Amino acid sequence: MAEGHMSLHYAGVDTAISDLEAHAKTMHDQMEDLRSYLASKINVELVGDFSVAAGTLATTLHDADVAMGGKIVNAHNALTEIRGAIKDADMRASTHFDHVQG
Repeated sequence: MAEGHMSLHYAGVDTAISDLEAHAKTMHDQMEDLRSYLASKINVELVGDFSVAAGTLATTLHDADVAMGGKIVNAHNALTEIRGAIKDADMRASTHFDHVQG
C-alpha cells in the first residue's frame, strides 16, 4: 500500500524530469534558430552599428544558452536525487510495513 502511494510521488518527479528535458530542448533549438537568423543577416542586411549590435546579441544569446544548459543540468541532477530519496523512503516504508505486518 505504501509503495503505491509513494510511487505516485516519484512518478511525478519523472514527469518533471521529462518536462524539463523537453522544454530545455525547445528553448535551445529556438535560441539556435535565432542565432542562425542573426548570423545570416550580419553584413548582408545589417551593416555597421546594426551588424555589431546583432553580433553582440548573438553572443549574448549563446552565453545565455550555455548558462541555461548548466542550470538545467543542475535541476536535472536535483530532481534525480529527489526521485532516489523518495524511492528509498518508499522501499524502507514498504520493508517496515512488511516487517510490522509480519
